Amino acid sequence: MVSHQTTASLYGVDIMAAAGSSAVVSPFIAIVDRAIIESANGKRQLGSGLIHGLQTILTQPHKFVVTPQYRLVFALYFGTYFTANVVDTTCEQRSVEQATTSWLKFLATTAVNMSMCIYKDRAFTRMFGTSAVRALPLLSYLFFATRDSMTVAASFIAPPLMASALQERQWDEQHAKVVAQLTCPAAVQFFSTPLHLFALDLYNRPTASIGQRTNLVRSLYFKTTMARCARIGPAFGIGGVGNAYLRSYRNKFL
Repeated sequence: MVSHQTTASLYGVDIMAAAGSSAVVSPFIAIVDRAIIESANGKRQLGSGLIHGLQTILTQPHKFVVTPQYRLVFALYFGTYFTANVVDTTCEQRSVEQATTSWLKFLATTAVNMSMCIYKDRAFTRMFGTSAVRALPLLSYLFFATRDSMTVAASFIAPPLMASALQERQWDEQHAKVVAQLTCPAAVQFFSTPLHLFALDLYNRPTASIGQRTNLVRSLYFKTTMARCARIGPAFGIGGVGNAYLRSYRNKFL
């Protein structure tokens, strides 16, 4: 039976792992998210937005980390990582079966990630928009929610399944886990990016026709998907690997 002190220590490691991982990946994600939104509303080209963001981080890092742009992204990923970690630790201490743990983690992280991500996207859309601030359409919320459910599933549910499949094909366990954690979240962006672009366009051009929206998504699809793959790589790939690595220090308390 694990003591309450040990359990508290495990949760402490979960907090530190979530905070450390989030602090590392949030700057790049914040840059990409802003660049995609400004590209979708025509404010500036995607490449120009990325360069502008990188220049800000490199020349004024102390100012960047206190901006709402950075703080919103940090809060989003800290909340997501921490929720996943706490569910894992709690289920582990209560000897919950792995299949049940996976579903509980999916439900919990989806609820946290979806709500915080939609809040962040709503704030970003308004902060970096070109029109007067107005309410985000309900359909945009639905598209964002669907997008986030796909991302969470590909980030927390799919990687263990893919890693197991790779190990059955004689892959090294650690190598299989890293490849799965990096591949799954990026791959799902090819399917979720259109939802993201439609959601943004509903806000940016409330009177546009379906044909006009489809043409916009088609024109921005490839470069936006590549940017989102690059963004998701750090978010749930590198960040996920880093979170898992930092959580390995839990072994000292077991």
